[in-house]
Amino acid sequence: MDPADLTALEQRRLLEGRRLSARELLDACRRRAEATEPVVNALVEVDWERGASVADRLDAEPGFLPDAPLRGLVIAHKNLLDTAGVRTTYGSPAFAGHVPTVSHPLVGLLAGAGTVFVGKTNTPEFGAGSHTFNPVHGLTRNPWDPTRSAGGSSGGAAAALACGSLSLADGSDLGGSLRNPASFCGIVGFRPSKGTIPGFPPLDGRLGMGIEGPMARTVADAALFHAVMVGHSTMLDARPPARLLVSVDHGDLPVDAAVRRVVAEAAAAFAAAGWRVEESDPPFDGVDACFEVLRSLGYALKVGALIDNVSVKATIRQEVSDGLALADGAIAHAVAEEHRLGSAWDGFLGPDDVLMTPTSQVAPFPVGEEWVREVEGRPLGRYTDWMRSCSRLTVPGGPSISIPAGWSDDGSLPIGIQLSGARNSDRRLFEVAAAAEEILGVGRRPPVEALSALDPASLPPGPGR
Repeated sequence: MDPADLTALEQRRLLEGRRLSARELLDACRRRAEATEPVVNALVEVDWERGASVADRLDAEPGFLPDAPLRGLVIAHKNLLDTAGVRTTYGSPAFAGHVPTVSHPLVGLLAGAGTVFVGKTNTPEFGAGSHTFNPVHGLTRNPWDPTRSAGGSSGGAAAALACGSLSLADGSDLGGSLRNPASFCGIVGFRPSKGTIPGFPPLDGRLGMGIEGPMARTVADAALFHAVMVGHSTMLDARPPARLLVSVDHGDLPVDAAVRRVVAEAAAAFAAAGWRVEESDPPFDGVDACFEVLRSLGYALKVGALIDNVSVKATIRQEVSDGLALADGAIAHAVAEEHRLGSAWDGFLGPDDVLMTPTSQVAPFPVGEEWVREVEGRPLGRYTDWMRSCSRLTVPGGPSISIPAGWSDDGSLPIGIQLSGARNSDRRLFEVAAAAEEILGVGRRPPVEALSALDPASLPPGPGR
């Protein structure tokens, strides 16, 4: 089998047994990327020669990072993650020439873990919106159907992983940016519990919802990656939860029929396997307003100076405008609501319970649409409205994971389910997700041979083109 098609754990076992060299793995990933990137466009700022210098050293010097847990695995960092000496644009023309001098803490941590860094993964401008396109690096396409969105904002990471161009990829998540693209591309995306991943100090102590996390092709790979991020054991047992609570629509969200079907089929499969499955909607009254206030505040603090920069996309300038207009009382209320909703979550889920919901309310949508404007016949007025199935689960602060679960009605597009656990039960949630994966099966590989045969010029353009 092509090394690019192996899981990260399989790659690691071969590397450790010296049945595969780091350079051989890197070259396999490079061949896969060169075959698929002309269509998918998931990787930016690529430097395979830089990766080769690290891979060659790992092969030539057994004493170099000898016990590193990710030694030789190929990785790229999301283009929101500052990487010293590497152009990091955040997908914005306002930062088109930006080269950081200081790396995000995860960059050094992952280098020390033995990864072979080859570039950045594409993201929407400043990570806004779950559709990966920007005027600096262009559009990332879904590897299952390049006329469809790869999701976002970690869309480049998800698409590159699905293709086999990377072993692992980091991402980040505020309203679903690790989870939505995982669902769209048929991989695994894990949002850790609030405050558990190393990072820069927040710009404001009231802001804590955004977090980095792991993306991978299997639950075990994601668990390995997460363990390195937090410095915990990499051992993982697959175990079902005490109770699986199921909410197809949170009680009030519009959800496409195909997504409803996949969630219902997954619930039935778990019940047939002997899991205790119950229907229950989470206690999320007031959650959307809380999320929107704190999200807008974050954008105002981070990029408020760009409010009049017309090269920045309109949805971001609107976020900034909304954030700058917030009164102190509205912010204080949102912070209080965040704490209240976290406490309500604690009362809703027992320590060994898990909630299952759709990851995304829709299957991957056409690349020409900037965002989903209607679901189940209900019009949506804001670019984040179709992402509520993820953003609502951001606010309580617990962990959530998206795993592949089914397919669109024609069988061509992956659809994920989202499992969410009690706060700080990250490792336990991985165990449940691993048990779920055993029942549902691991996601298939996209048709990479068909991708490599496509003419990119024949495909529909992204938004605003």
